[in-house]
Amino acid sequence: MANEIEEVKQRLDLVDLVGQYVALKKAGANYKATCPFHQEKTASLMVSPEKQIWKCFGCSRGGDHFAFIMEAEHLEFGDALKLLAQKAGVTLQPKTRSEYQTKDRKETLYAINQFSSLVFHKVLLESSSAKTAREYLAKRKISDQMIKTFRLGFASPSVNLKDFLMKRNYTPADIAKAGSPERFRDRIIFPIFDVLGNVVGFTGRALGDIEPKYLNSPETPTYNKGRILYGLNLAKGFIKEHDYVILVEGQMDVISLYQAGIRNVVASSGTAFTESQVTTLSKYTQNFLLAFDNDTAGQTMTRKVIELLLKFDLSSKIIDFGKFKDAGELFENDPKMWREVAKAAKEGLDWWLAGEITTAGNLNFIENKKKVVRAMLPVLKLVAEPTRLDHYIQRLAAAIGVKQESIMASLQKQAGASKTSQPISATEAALTNEEQFLSILIAKPELISKYSERIDSIVYQSEGASRIASELKKLYTNKTLIKNQSGFLSQVKQQVGSPLAESIDSWQFWLSSQWPTFTDELANELIEEKLEQLKTKQYEDSKTQLANNIKTAQTAGDIEKVKAFMEELNSLTKNG
Repeated sequence: MANEIEEVKQRLDLVDLVGQYVALKKAGANYKATCPFHQEKTASLMVSPEKQIWKCFGCSRGGDHFAFIMEAEHLEFGDALKLLAQKAGVTLQPKTRSEYQTKDRKETLYAINQFSSLVFHKVLLESSSAKTAREYLAKRKISDQMIKTFRLGFASPSVNLKDFLMKRNYTPADIAKAGSPERFRDRIIFPIFDVLGNVVGFTGRALGDIEPKYLNSPETPTYNKGRILYGLNLAKGFIKEHDYVILVEGQMDVISLYQAGIRNVVASSGTAFTESQVTTLSKYTQNFLLAFDNDTAGQTMTRKVIELLLKFDLSSKIIDFGKFKDAGELFENDPKMWREVAKAAKEGLDWWLAGEITTAGNLNFIENKKKVVRAMLPVLKLVAEPTRLDHYIQRLAAAIGVKQESIMASLQKQAGASKTSQPISATEAALTNEEQFLSILIAKPELISKYSERIDSIVYQSEGASRIASELKKLYTNKTLIKNQSGFLSQVKQQVGSPLAESIDSWQFWLSSQWPTFTDELANELIEEKLEQLKTKQYEDSKTQLANNIKTAQTAGDIEKVKAFMEELNSLTKNG
């Protein structure tokens, strides 16, 4: 390999190579230019034609041909060697017979797909059979320049691509190994390029009622759907420049953004995003902006990618397209809106949390808070970095109005839970204060009128408890029913229905097991105790919620809200 590296350097003049990327000016025995790798106004990049090296005295980068092309094209050394060898006309020799056969086969497959893409492209541009395809692209507002940049094409039923390929001496076996590009019929063709610009496969979008709507090349020795990213060959430099990548679902989304000047964008290639693709992109940036379709499938993909990014300690933000289905539709209708939706993008876990809160129900009830926590725990478990985990726990606690310690305890409990542990039955579990309070009232319904006003002041944390309390209040006016305790119990259970009726049965079992002899005196004593405990809990919960509101307002920089919440907290503390 050492000889090949030297041969590439000897055949390529560094001045000519660098001159393809920047405007060089003679400076004595050397050449100079403004450096393409950092922002500057005064030229500080020097190229020595005698020594065949370059050096930037502004950013301290420098080296030989390979160092320059690795920076300019954002490539690893192996890919930089392949690219420069192509430019220099140097054939890289495989080390073994197996490598030779693999290389020879891949070059043949690249050539078949390259030729096919040019045929498809020429048909789209010139053939009358592609009129409908050109009209579709015009309707989608795809410019002629984008058609050329992405080498879009059309697979016309009237063009026998396989015959063309065989006339160029490619065998049916080679054509099949390349993915049989002739398989596409009456479809707009999107060539798929690898990072070096080789055509490795195709996606064909149907025109009319052909199924499937999108047809992809099969896996081949050159095309691995789980590794290839559509648009990366064009986007890699922009990703590194802006230090974030935009992930979209389809090729049209990539093209629409690229046409609008947003060029740090890629899409998966006929499959969901994979660990391999995330690893590839992480070489260019740690920041991901997810812009998937605004539907159920898109939200599912968003969650899966967030999980992948968390595993690799990478950052994510999520775009909400609102009334538009996807990025392509947004740019067709209102291109200026991109800036707004991108600015409003939510951090990945905040987006996930907002969705769970929306579906959980009223967060005044503890069951719904528990729903949110249970939904978020598996995601939080993926966060290995302590600072990031602490940040997310703070956000979750503030959003649902609980203490951070309780979420951390739940997380630790789940992490340490034994797979063989058995769930605690309803009769074994300790009842909450409000469940104990209601179980006493059900057992002694004649006491309901005595505590009616204080019962009304209770803010129940459980939605089920709130429902049962409401039915108790309705039924206690029936004096005849109250005198018949078993009849009262039966009526309450009938009103609330299952599974709340089952909960009431377990409460009554708990009550009888705790106090086999349950007197009026004991009932009054316990009710007073529970009312005081519920009042204290309500007071503490209100303080926690206000403290969380203050933190959230401080984070948002809303000084007026901070002041208002502080006043409310001070008032609560004084009156508490």
